Amino acid sequence: MTRKRAERLTGYEIRSVGESNGKTSYGAFRGDELVIVAEHATEDLALDALVREVSRLSSLEAMKQHGWRCVRCRRDRRLQIHHRRYPIPRAHEIKNLQPVC
Repeated sequence: MTRKRAERLTGYEIRSVGESNGKTSYGAFRGDELVIVAEHATEDLALDALVREVSRLSSLEAMKQHGWRCVRCRRDRRLQIHHRRYPIPRAHEIKNLQPVC
């Protein structure tokens, strides 16, 4: 995965935040605010991990936003996150995610 693709998928600016113990670290930034960091042995895998973490964080935020209930039937069991429209340039933006059962 490239930095540009990670930015397109997450909607955040992706920056390198350094290397330590032989691992490459990348962070997702909203302006100057660091939202989340992921690290791995290679650049490609670090970017993959960062996109997964942003997706997980966005999914949790979408669940909270909808009261941990399905947007269709309002039940609170066996919820999954679905995209309202897919594919779109910023698939993991919270406004494009919704919990459904």
